[in-house]
Amino acid sequence: MSVTEMNRQTFASTASSGGDGAVAGPVRGEAEGQIRKLLPAERHLLVDHLLRLDPLSRFMRFGGVVSDAAIVRHANRVVTGNGCALGYFLEGDLRAVAELHPLPKVAGKLSSAEAAFSVERPWQGKGIGSALMRQLVLLAQNRDIEELQVVFLPNNGRMKHLAVNHAADFSVDDEEVVGRVRAPHPTFFSRLREFMGDVAAVWSAAFDLQERTLPPSMRGS
Repeated sequence: MSVTEMNRQTFASTASSGGDGAVAGPVRGEAEGQIRKLLPAERHLLVDHLLRLDPLSRFMRFGGVVSDAAIVRHANRVVTGNGCALGYFLEGDLRAVAELHPLPKVAGKLSSAEAAFSVERPWQGKGIGSALMRQLVLLAQNRDIEELQVVFLPNNGRMKHLAVNHAADFSVDDEEVVGRVRAPHPTFFSRLREFMGDVAAVWSAAFDLQERTLPPSMRGS
């Protein structure tokens, strides 16, 4: 195990010790990895991840056919807009992303945001989407967002399963399904968990960058 890997595990343990809702921490189970916020300087990682999606996963993520150029523009909006994104990293590589995009406020309606998910094909069906959803609810909670909306195509069984597991209410038409998940009110501890996750995310990003710049023979196994 490299020094970089040992340092990453140390800070992941520190972040996750704040509770299940920490925004940076290890994912346990069949696919082990690290969930943390994406930093603006990591736009290229988001672009590369989205371009690696197989045609069906790309179609399901964006609800239709999109070009590579459109994906690059989307990634720019994610890291420079008023939303935020969480990434699932495995051995320093970004393999899944959850995005939170606040929606315009409407008088008499709950404050809401759209949630979007992308998981590369080899890592689908391993609980990564559910882990990302739990972390995304915490981000929404701390931004006074009362409702998360998950929009997906009617034949997207994985997204429907994800929404059902988080007690979503559904509305359906011929073109799309909208799952609505309520977020709790923010607390001192929820904000503290996110702060701890932010600190760990900066350290983890630095360690990942260091790992990518090392020769292959010196990287952690």
